[in-house]
Amino acid sequence: MYKNRIEIIKNHLEVNTPTNKNGVLEKELFNPIDSNINVGELKLLIDSVEASKYKDATREFIKSNPKFKENFIGLDMAAYRQLVLEQCVEIAKSGLIHLTDIRDNLHRYAGAVEMFSLYNNNVCTKLGVHYTLFGGTIMFLGTSRHDKYIEDANSLKTLGCFAMTEIGHGSNVRGIETTAHYDKQSKEFIIHSPTPTSEKFWIGGSYLHATYTTVFANLIVDGINHGVHAFVVPLRCPKSGAMMKGVSVKDCGHKMGLNGIDNGQIRFTQVRIPRENLLNKYSDVGEDGTYKSQFKTPIKNFAATMAPFIVGRMAITKGCSGAAKTSLSIAIEFSHVRKQFGPSSNNELPLITLSSQQRRLMAPLARTIIFDLYIQHLTNELCQEKLPASIHAHCSGIKAIYSWFCVGALQTCREACGGQGYRSANRISEFKNDCDIVCTYEGDNTVLMQQLAKYLLGVKEKQTTNTTTNRIYLDGDDAKSLLFNFANIHQLFQTREELRLVELKQIISNSKESAYFAFNNAIPWAVKLGFAHMTKIVFQNSINVLRIKNVKPLAHLIILDALVSIEEDLGWFVSNHLISPNVAQSIPFLIQDLCSEVTKVSKQIIASFDIPENCKPSSKDLISDLF
Repeated sequence: MYKNRIEIIKNHLEVNTPTNKNGVLEKELFNPIDSNINVGELKLLIDSVEASKYKDATREFIKSNPKFKENFIGLDMAAYRQLVLEQCVEIAKSGLIHLTDIRDNLHRYAGAVEMFSLYNNNVCTKLGVHYTLFGGTIMFLGTSRHDKYIEDANSLKTLGCFAMTEIGHGSNVRGIETTAHYDKQSKEFIIHSPTPTSEKFWIGGSYLHATYTTVFANLIVDGINHGVHAFVVPLRCPKSGAMMKGVSVKDCGHKMGLNGIDNGQIRFTQVRIPRENLLNKYSDVGEDGTYKSQFKTPIKNFAATMAPFIVGRMAITKGCSGAAKTSLSIAIEFSHVRKQFGPSSNNELPLITLSSQQRRLMAPLARTIIFDLYIQHLTNELCQEKLPASIHAHCSGIKAIYSWFCVGALQTCREACGGQGYRSANRISEFKNDCDIVCTYEGDNTVLMQQLAKYLLGVKEKQTTNTTTNRIYLDGDDAKSLLFNFANIHQLFQTREELRLVELKQIISNSKESAYFAFNNAIPWAVKLGFAHMTKIVFQNSINVLRIKNVKPLAHLIILDALVSIEEDLGWFVSNHLISPNVAQSIPFLIQDLCSEVTKVSKQIIASFDIPENCKPSSKDLISDLF
């Protein structure tokens, strides 16, 4: 069966002769990188024109604000949480960001979050919970009657949190158990946790600091469940700070990372809130209990309720970006000064001269920049009045692949610094522990990749014309000319996506199970399709940027990341007759040559990140503080 399936997939695409003619953009790939790259131009490219001024303002704030000069390494949880709160209050006072930015000025908000993630992910996480999640529900799900929360929330006079996840339900939000019964006589909703597993869990900011939370609960009127809706629920009295009646919050305790965040476990016991606390942009309940919605079914209402949180997924990638940049900068600077081994016992050379060190650090350096360029593209799309149909799928996809990549890159940076990378004082381990959770919060990555795959299946079903790409086969003695060719690389990625899509459709259609189990049995292939699609569109975007802004050494970074992507799935490309064994054998050598070239300008590249010094260890050698 499997052999027949492969043959059908192979025959689905016709072989197309690859080109070995290299365009203007590729010609520079055959020459060494100019060592005098323009750091200012590269910085502007990475920052983006739209966000540059906001990022620079945030950098200056981080450099100068006393609260960002305090040491957070080794603090106990209570002191760490207090420091993070005080830092967020200072940010609110500065006016760098506003609660309405995720709706009105996304470039400012996203740029600031990325800069704070250069410093510490606890800060940008607490900001994200308050501004993106709590603020986002007010902005995108509320109406004018909820504007009263904005002023105090913007100044952090009151803090908000976001109560969606329950002990028993995380990714499956439609399965949450919390209820919101409407009482016609009192014109109130009664928020209640009916079971132990319905208690809200991992709610950032709830244990100590939050005044309000947005609660996601099943709206029930006269025994009819209208599905999951969002409500503003006070946790504490805004004036006294005392816990509200019927609300109890427990500390989630010490965690692997993000111990500057006061995550809480919330139980609601018949908590009464005014009818107006229902966030009613899409649906509402009248005083008499009449339920009205813009949508005909609870499923469609639920989809509209969840849609705004794609902004949060984009913002999370900003946190990955900052952590990766600072950690890569630490590891690369260390590798330039740390000496180990050499041609003779009295002539030790810097670690960066080792081919292994170049390979392990330059590849993630390139990918971080390529991913950042795609995030810029998504941010611009999110600022459009009419969002493209692909925006939810692509925000889900980039969140998944960037966070998975980030966790791996941080481990690589840790190892690249040897024992010194293990010391908390040298920051990488802190970033590593704090970023690990990103793979499962704001949507489990594997679930997000399934969402992306389902979107791709749906798009293919709606297409009325044949969009199948001609199949390419890279073979010949001049592997460099074949691979240093953006058209050939694009066709490889396009063909892989087409093959992965056909394969997934066949697995599902051949199943004799119900629709749910048919897809369930195909999840590993769905994830692979998601990777194939995201790799293709991220590559496409980088080429589009290069055509407009040929900033050195962008072309080299693009081809390096592309070849690393191919190498990661090289067995598949060869076994599916897209790359010959001869060409495949050349890829590791071409990658190594590119890493060697990028290494020559690695100091300039990390200089373009313009990371404030107080975001990094006190010394580049990671040991001066020991003496």
